[in-house]
Amino acid sequence: MEKPPIHLVWLRHDLRYHDNQALYAARQAAAADSGVVIALFIATPLSWQQHDMAMIRQDLLRRRVQALTLELAELHIPLLAVEGSDYRGCAQLIATLLPLGVVALYAQQEYEVREMTRDEQVASRLRLQHIPCYWFDRLCVMAPGTVLTQQGEIYKVFTPFKRNWLAKLAASGVQCFTKPAAQKPFNLKLPALPLMEEGDNSSAAWSVAELDVLNRMRSFCQQRVQDYASARDFPAVDGTSSLSAYLAIGVLSAQQCVARLQHEAAQQLEQEKSGASIWLSELIWRDFYKHILVAFPKLIKHQAFQPETDKINWPNNAALFEAWCNGETGYPIVDAAMRQLNETGWMHNRLRMITASFLVKDLHIDWRWGERYFMSKLIDGDFAANNGGWQWAASTGTDAAPYFRIFNPVTQSERFDPSGDFIRRYLPQLASKTNKEIHWPHKPVTAKGYFRPVVEHNEARKVTLALFLAVKGQES
Repeated sequence: MEKPPIHLVWLRHDLRYHDNQALYAARQAAAADSGVVIALFIATPLSWQQHDMAMIRQDLLRRRVQALTLELAELHIPLLAVEGSDYRGCAQLIATLLPLGVVALYAQQEYEVREMTRDEQVASRLRLQHIPCYWFDRLCVMAPGTVLTQQGEIYKVFTPFKRNWLAKLAASGVQCFTKPAAQKPFNLKLPALPLMEEGDNSSAAWSVAELDVLNRMRSFCQQRVQDYASARDFPAVDGTSSLSAYLAIGVLSAQQCVARLQHEAAQQLEQEKSGASIWLSELIWRDFYKHILVAFPKLIKHQAFQPETDKINWPNNAALFEAWCNGETGYPIVDAAMRQLNETGWMHNRLRMITASFLVKDLHIDWRWGERYFMSKLIDGDFAANNGGWQWAASTGTDAAPYFRIFNPVTQSERFDPSGDFIRRYLPQLASKTNKEIHWPHKPVTAKGYFRPVVEHNEARKVTLALFLAVKGQES
C-alpha cells in the first residue's frame, strides 16, 4: 500500500487547534491530495535555558503539549512530542521524519535571532529534498512591517502606532481560523525518537485544557472587561484577565482575544477609557513591542533602545540585588511583589512597574539584571514584552518614562493597595499593622521580623538623576 503524503506541522509557540493557521493550512492541503497531517513538537531545554526560560514556564509548555496530544488525537492527528536538546538539533530531528513521506512543512514564524537561525537551518535542509516550508506570521494581530509611518518607517512611539493599528483593524478586521476537520484514522510507523519528558508540575495551578482557556477568555470579555479600567491596577483585586501565560505559549492567540472583544463589547470599544478599550490597548502594546523587536534586533543583544543610556555607570551592588530578588528591601509593596513572583511565577502588572523602577532608580542596578531575573521566574515570560517593560521602567526604551519620573514605592503602595490586603498576603509579619502603617512599617521602629529599608528613597532619587544627567551631557 502506498504511503499517503504527509503534511508536517511543527508546533512551537502556537499550542492550540483553534485559530492555528499552520495546522489549518496543512489540513486543507492534506484533504486536497489525500494526504494526512502529523504534528511535531520538539522540546529544547538547553536553548530554553539560554533564553533564561523559567522552570514553571517550561513545565506549562510540557503540560500543554501533553494536553494538546490528547485533543488532536480526537481529530486523528498524531502529535509526536520529542525531547531534543537545543535548536541546532531541530533540523536533524525533522530530517528523520522525511522518509515517512513528508511533502511539506508548516509552522508559525518566530522573531528572535536564534529562532530565525534555527528555522533557516531547517528550511535549508528541506530545500535539499525539494520539500517546501510554509511559514505563517500569526504572533501579532498586525504582522511586523505592516504598521508603518507615512514615510514607510517603523513607529518608535506607541500612540501613533496604536492610531494606525486601529485604522487597519477597522479596515480589514481580524481573521481567526476554524478548528481543523478530523481526518480519517490511519496507521503509520513512526521512527524511534526520544519522547518528550514530563515537567516538574510546578505549573499545576494553571489549567492547560484549550477549552478551559477559551472559556476563561470568553468569560472575561463577557463579564469582567467592563471593570478592567477601574480594577486592573489593584493587585489585591482579581481585575486582570490572567491570560498572559496562555498568550505567551500560544494556547490562545491575540487574534482570538480581539475577535471576542469585538463580539462581546463592541459599544465599549468606541469609548476611549472603557475597560474594553484599555484591554485592547494592552494587546496593541504586545504587538508594538514585537514590531520593535523585529525592527531593532540589537534589543536581543541586550542593548538599550536609547544608546546613550548604555553609558550609565550603574553601581550594581550585588547585596542590594539579592535583597530585591528575595523580597527583603524593607519596602513592603516591593517585597510582597517579589514574593508573589518567587512563589507563584506571576506578578501583577502594576507591581512589575513598581519593582522594576525600584531596582533601577532606587537601588541603581542595571535594568538587564532585573530583566533576566524576571524571565527566569515568570510563567508568562515573553522576551519582547519583558524587554519593553523593563526599558520603559528604566527610561532607556521606546515611550520610556522620563528619567526624572521616579516611582515612590510608598505612595504607590498607598494608592494601589490602600488597605494593605496584598501586602498582608505575602508579608504575614506585617499583618498586625494598621492600613496606614503597613505601607511604611518603620515608625517608630521597624516591625519585628521585617527588614530595615536598604535605601532611603529621596536620597536614591538624587543619585538616579545624577546618573542620567551624566550621560545626557548636562551638569548635575
